Amino acid sequence: MNNEILKIKVKELKIKICSCEIKSEDVIKVCFGYIKKVEPKVKAFLKLNDDQSLKQAEKVDNKLKSGTKCGLLEGIPIGIKDNIMIKGETMTSASKYLENYVSPYDATVIEKLKDAGVIFVGRTNMDEFAMGGSTETSAYQKTANPWNIERIPGGSSGGSAAAVASGMVPFALGSDTGGSVRQPAGFCGIVGYKPSYGLISRYGTCALASSFDQIGTFAKNVTDAALLTSVIAGKDYRDPICEPNECIDYVNDIDNPNSLKTLKIGVPKQIFDYKVDSEISKYFNDAVNKIKLALGEVVEVDIPAYKYVPALYNVIMCAEVSANIATFDGIRYGYRSTNGINLNDEYTKSRAESLGYEVKKRILFGTHVLEAKNYHRCYHQAQKVRTLLINQIIDAYKKCDFIFSPATLQMPVKFGEMLPQECDIFLIAANLAGLPGITVPCSFTSIGMPMGVHFMGTRFSDVKLFKVARLFEKISEFDINKYPTFDLT
Repeated sequence: MNNEILKIKVKELKIKICSCEIKSEDVIKVCFGYIKKVEPKVKAFLKLNDDQSLKQAEKVDNKLKSGTKCGLLEGIPIGIKDNIMIKGETMTSASKYLENYVSPYDATVIEKLKDAGVIFVGRTNMDEFAMGGSTETSAYQKTANPWNIERIPGGSSGGSAAAVASGMVPFALGSDTGGSVRQPAGFCGIVGYKPSYGLISRYGTCALASSFDQIGTFAKNVTDAALLTSVIAGKDYRDPICEPNECIDYVNDIDNPNSLKTLKIGVPKQIFDYKVDSEISKYFNDAVNKIKLALGEVVEVDIPAYKYVPALYNVIMCAEVSANIATFDGIRYGYRSTNGINLNDEYTKSRAESLGYEVKKRILFGTHVLEAKNYHRCYHQAQKVRTLLINQIIDAYKKCDFIFSPATLQMPVKFGEMLPQECDIFLIAANLAGLPGITVPCSFTSIGMPMGVHFMGTRFSDVKLFKVARLFEKISEFDINKYPTFDLT
């Protein structure tokens, strides 16, 4: 059995496993066999659970032989971003501060995945504490883009994106604070979905910026992303922002062409205010024309406050980072310096010795904007402008059902190069407004790199968002069955 088994759509693979046509143990063996070949080049994983996964797969096969009911994702391998807790496993958030931290409980999404029968292959690399957009700030390694290993995969969930794009796992979980699922999905040519704020519980996930954070899904196609969402979404009393919504089947009716009628897609006029890569601009315009022909009417929407998005995100996110990382004192858990001469000195040195530059920079800036003399001038003002942005987006939805844009304004850069601050502006807006967004691959550029487009819906329009993304997937002509090739000699 070769790695082609890993390219089967998750729903079909689950049926084959549950009917005992394919053994879960064989799937996991193929999975780790392929990871062993590809991982040294891509470096998507921080930790692999080889032995544990095989034992779990064996249990799945024995369970199914006995006639026990099959779980929704029984025997399917998955990658988990290393800021989501799995009881009894280390969770580092790609930081030396949490190098030896062992999770005392499962995150809610992990509980739900365990109930569904998923097999946890390993922990994926990320930017340290999810602070970054390239997966270069990880304390342990840099993850490569599978389509060109000299370029970044995006971030902060770059490990999860690279693992799925390369074919090592069929899907993965990430977290999205400012496009951290959807940006790497766009760079790696896969589907990346961020839910409406409050749709998926964050309990058991290491917090970055609490008014932005959401757990999201990666998959090779929209249907698999919707299937994974169906398992992990739903109410949770342990997350105060989690809405008391019942579980929904996001796959149901996803392929019904009549489920979306009189569709209006809005394109922000602000796209043309920024420097956009010429190929992204070309293929995005092609995508707009395809939508006009096949999906519905395209209208221009005006959201002037988009220009404030980078500043809003930096001020509010860093302020929340400062508050959340304040709990990392080196006393209760995590890295503890042996060089402190008193309590305050120990606090300082524990953080100074274990945290990376990007984390320190954001803590310092966030603390600065929260100081008494700066609070009203910076943080409070930013929240007021955030409300202005939300109101303008709400007004835009009076003209359209979804807002459509390129996923990113630039292609992934080589390691060490910087992306412009406005690159993810249309992704970050969804986090600022608490709205759902999904990146869908669109085309390959002249140098063989994929690019993605982004749909943003109204709050809790997630069911319709998956449907419109699936409709676009059908007309985009992007080959979702194409995988990057590697020199494995």
